[in-house]
Amino acid sequence: MESSSDAESSAEEEKSHGSVIDMEDLGNVMNRMKKAKKMEGDEEDSQRVKLSKQNGVRKSESEEERREMITPALRDALTKQGYKLIGSHSGVKLCRWTKSMLRGRGGCYKHTFYGIESHRCMETTPSLACANKCVFCWRHHTNPVGTEWRWKMDPAEKIIQEAVENHRNMIRQFRGVPGVRPERFEEGLTVKHCALSLVGEPIMYPEINSFLRLLHQQNISSFLVTNAQFPEEIRNLVPVTQLYVSVDASTKDSLKKIDRPLFKDFWQRFLDSLKELGEKQQRTVYRLTLVKAWNVDELKAYADLIALGQPDFIEVKVTAWLADS
Repeated sequence: MESSSDAESSAEEEKSHGSVIDMEDLGNVMNRMKKAKKMEGDEEDSQRVKLSKQNGVRKSESEEERREMITPALRDALTKQGYKLIGSHSGVKLCRWTKSMLRGRGGCYKHTFYGIESHRCMETTPSLACANKCVFCWRHHTNPVGTEWRWKMDPAEKIIQEAVENHRNMIRQFRGVPGVRPERFEEGLTVKHCALSLVGEPIMYPEINSFLRLLHQQNISSFLVTNAQFPEEIRNLVPVTQLYVSVDASTKDSLKKIDRPLFKDFWQRFLDSLKELGEKQQRTVYRLTLVKAWNVDELKAYADLIALGQPDFIEVKVTAWLADS
């Protein structure tokens, strides 16, 4: 293979002779010129790569130009609803059962079923985005949707640190409130459980495994809910305290009507997710959300799905229409 200098000198030689180039030789000359220009371009690209690496982590242009998930309008809307937003795509909110147990009243179903302390549970999400637009979603479909991560990404350490800080600050607001038990208040300042079920699809966050490991390193248990549209991510997920899959319907038609998924192959993804759940060597749960006149009469089909994923527990919830939902 000729170098660029060889090609250039050959071309210069033709010019210096001042002779007319034969048609037979014209193709060879043109090819040498093209090779020379290509090699010059490769050298420039190589130099740009070296400079990029010297300046830090190499990023493609698309990564550098990625926008934040939380728009100003979304930030304003969620803040008014009581969310404490973290970075560009995460949030935390105080659960009403946390408030209830601080007052010495009842806890949530996880307290009844699994013995967690509701006043020490933090409800958060590392991803406000989702791949479904469920008819019963109480977020008014203001949260972002997508089938893959296309936004700027915050590190897991930042999300957990700020989530815990925001959660503790919200607990502190109950100091001295009539009815709040002092011992529950003090206990509530230490997070022992994390419910990754606030809003969105937590498993979409590319660093979800790092996020979970950091939680466990701080002796915080994890209850993760996924919408059964990301089977590969379920397969690669590190062990969690309890892994939930939302089973919002038992047939392809009803799932399409209720969840309104973005994926065209949503039904196969749904089935594959249940299969992956069955392969996990940990505690698993099916969460059935029943909507009157939509999916309550599909008992045989639900039984088939349960046989597919073999969950340890089955939780049945009924939709309650509240406010503008």
